[in-house]
Amino acid sequence: MYLNSLAVYSVNYYLQLMGLETEIEKSYSQDPIAVQLSNIADLSLKNIGKVECCPVLPDENKFNITADVSENRLAYIAVQFTESLKQGTILGYVENPLATVEINQLQTLEDLLLYLSTLEIEAKSESKLGKWLEGIVEEGWQRVEELFTPQQLGLAFMNEVSVIRGQELDLGIQLNQVSVALVTKVTQLTNTEEKEMSEADILMQVRPISVLNLPSELMLQIKDSSGEIVLETSSREGDNWIQLAFSAEYGESFQVLVSYEDAVITKNFVI
Repeated sequence: MYLNSLAVYSVNYYLQLMGLETEIEKSYSQDPIAVQLSNIADLSLKNIGKVECCPVLPDENKFNITADVSENRLAYIAVQFTESLKQGTILGYVENPLATVEINQLQTLEDLLLYLSTLEIEAKSESKLGKWLEGIVEEGWQRVEELFTPQQLGLAFMNEVSVIRGQELDLGIQLNQVSVALVTKVTQLTNTEEKEMSEADILMQVRPISVLNLPSELMLQIKDSSGEIVLETSSREGDNWIQLAFSAEYGESFQVLVSYEDAVITKNFVI
């Protein structure tokens, strides 16, 4: 537990020094109960998710990833300590590790900073759904009437207190020339006592453009602000669309991932 804490504080200091925004107070590693129940050394990065900080003892050339932290991490960052534990060196990182990671398999710190900085920039370009309800919609989102025919839409999106927009997604040649769009519907829910928006209902759909059916095994996922997958669904043969519905509080952020085979598109949102 002590080594885990040292690793977390070492990585936190380094990433902050490099200009990345961390939220150590939101990390499970700062919860006394959580660290008693699992071998956890996570560090939250603002708006993009968590990294795991992996302590490495002197002269060791590998470290282990335990099952309880083997998912929902952006990266696993190795920190090697001296015998006195007064100094630690950040060795590098891996994204999708096996149970045992050899030190010579680590990617460099330069790659780590580029990777995390790119994720941070993408997060800052998130779509602000609360602003949609005020009539402010970011560029790149179209009215669904511009993407689909009335027959394709049906009555599913007719709601006077909702804002609906769509965006064509480029999943490359993997979809065999089938174009798809992400359709986002946000419906305002009000706090009846305070008469202000407290949360919103969100509907995310993936629909084909110009054809009737989606390809099989196209996946739609929702990640929460910590980077954990909280909802997911995938298309079956003959599906006209796939969708996920959920509610989110004002100020809450999340990610939507649409994937097919090796192609993945991530969209960032905040209410």
